[in-house]
Amino acid sequence: MKHYLQLTKFTKWHFLIVSILVLGICFRFFHLDRKVYWYDEVFTSFRIFGYTETEVIQQVSANPSISVEDLQQYQHDAGRNLVDTIQSLATEDFHHPPVYYAIAHFWVKLFGDSIAVIRSLSALISLLVFPAIYWLCRELFPSPSVAWVSMALVAVSPFHVLMAQEARQYSLWTVTILLSSASLLHAIRLNSRRSWRLYTISLIVGLYTFLFTGLVAIAHGLYLFYLRKSLPFSKAIAAYYMAVLTVLLAFIPWLVIVAGNFTAINSNVNKDNAVALVTLIKTWIFNLSYIFFDAQWQLNQNSPAGIPLERGFDLINIIVLLFLFLVLYSLHFLYRTASKPVSLFILISIAVPAGALILPDLILGGHRSLTMRYLIPSYLAIQVAVAYLLATKLENSFRSGQQRTWQLLLLISVSASILSCMASVQAETWWHKGSSANNPQVAKIINQAKKPLLISDTKVGRLVSLSYLLEPKVKFQLQPQCHTCQIKSASASGAKFYVPNNYSEIFLYRPSNEMLDNFKRMREPQLKLMYEPANLWRLEYTNKPQ
Repeated sequence: MKHYLQLTKFTKWHFLIVSILVLGICFRFFHLDRKVYWYDEVFTSFRIFGYTETEVIQQVSANPSISVEDLQQYQHDAGRNLVDTIQSLATEDFHHPPVYYAIAHFWVKLFGDSIAVIRSLSALISLLVFPAIYWLCRELFPSPSVAWVSMALVAVSPFHVLMAQEARQYSLWTVTILLSSASLLHAIRLNSRRSWRLYTISLIVGLYTFLFTGLVAIAHGLYLFYLRKSLPFSKAIAAYYMAVLTVLLAFIPWLVIVAGNFTAINSNVNKDNAVALVTLIKTWIFNLSYIFFDAQWQLNQNSPAGIPLERGFDLINIIVLLFLFLVLYSLHFLYRTASKPVSLFILISIAVPAGALILPDLILGGHRSLTMRYLIPSYLAIQVAVAYLLATKLENSFRSGQQRTWQLLLLISVSASILSCMASVQAETWWHKGSSANNPQVAKIINQAKKPLLISDTKVGRLVSLSYLLEPKVKFQLQPQCHTCQIKSASASGAKFYVPNNYSEIFLYRPSNEMLDNFKRMREPQLKLMYEPANLWRLEYTNKPQ
């Protein structure tokens, strides 16, 4: 009878976890083509199809009137090869190594270049997160319950689901982070050539996926430094040094490219707009809650990185603070109850990537640490710590009242994540779309015109992103800015835009200050602000020319 009850509990426990995993899989593939194909994803298509931003700008600027189809041609396969993809990255996007883009290049060759197909690659790769985090937790903890809870938390994490539906490299990076950490612990435990070889490969793939893998490697090195007295130098430490040397040698080809363009990379990553300390702290707390709960509160479009607006002490703030308390208590519980090597590994995995971004913001100013995707290693370690707390409490709470309390807490956490995912996967746009989040409203206004012309000198990525939602009747007159190259827009060079008469309505979209001033100096037409969050204007004539 006792055995039957234990089996029943085991079955119910695993059925719940499996059900959550199934939900997480469904969320990742649901409405893949619904959300705005935003600025960064546009650049993904540029790269996998072998286009440079330079040639796109040169071609669209040469024509005084181009169509939606003209802009969209750079988002489709034109027969270019993998060499073109790598050259595009090496020339303009050197801070994005080529592994993901190479995989995506062959993916679209096989299955097509629709939004759903391109995003499905990230969604498919994200499924590898489940076995990867399971393996990591089994290397860290003797109880399999921690591994199961970790999988559940990650499966329905609103943030991870959003990343899984992005045509970007961050799902692949998440997998490599988990695999490199798990394989390191595995190699330390077994100390075999095969295990160290696996760690070496995972770290190489990680570096060729995203440069911030270097922060993960530094965290691993600090952990090995702590273990140096307990490990035989001639074996484990020497094997680790050999692995690191092999990784560095393998990464030399791309390292040469990075070193040659370090100034450009630094200017791109370095977010030097001043942000008040209180705003940084508030945003760190809000960002932390996104891995458990996403309410998509209103964002201040004029602030860097979409920093949340000032809010009163409402329900959203209460929920955010509760999850903050859960994280802090989990870290305290981990430090107090887990073995020192385990707790130190998790704490270092949190502190090194987060500290590398937070400290420059505090010392030099800026908001590097507000970009959530850069902190994926830290967030994963935090989720493991929370899973350890919940799993341990559920296993060790012998009194029924205490056990029900922790069961309820797990249920609330998972339910908050599920509700968040249910909302986000059905939305047309969401907070992580950045400057492209307003595209649906902008497109709605422009599409209502009978024969619209859109004039702009904004970044070409924004224009291409918007073009996905515009009707074929919309025409463009463009002199776009360049994000990854050195081409100056026509407005910045002092050129003026031609205003034709054969359009029913003429719009200015995100005009530069130079362009806006040029039009404001004109008696005719007058400017009318149509949609302030996206800086959309319409030209209005008192007596429109015929």
